[in-house]
Amino acid sequence: MQIILETDEAWSLMTVISSYAIDNGGMAQAGKQAVRQWRTGYAQGTPAMKALTEGMNDALGGYLDDKTNRQVRRKGRYSRKQEQA
Repeated sequence: MQIILETDEAWSLMTVISSYAIDNGGMAQAGKQAVRQWRTGYAQGTPAMKALTEGMNDALGGYLDDKTNRQVRRKGRYSRKQEQA
């Protein structure tokens, strides 16, 4: 499985997560303001947002690679699930 976010999708995801953290995170007002300032630095179409998107894609890819790299027993021997694909 391969998931690749485009910049607009990553921006939407970042906005939803940060909004949820602000609304339900139980942070002090100063913490909420810090999250809002951080989010402002990653406006749509900026180089910072493009770099964040690449980082998100790398993290998702690494997580999925780790999850799909499991040992499976087949015909009396063990092999990695990635080797079977």
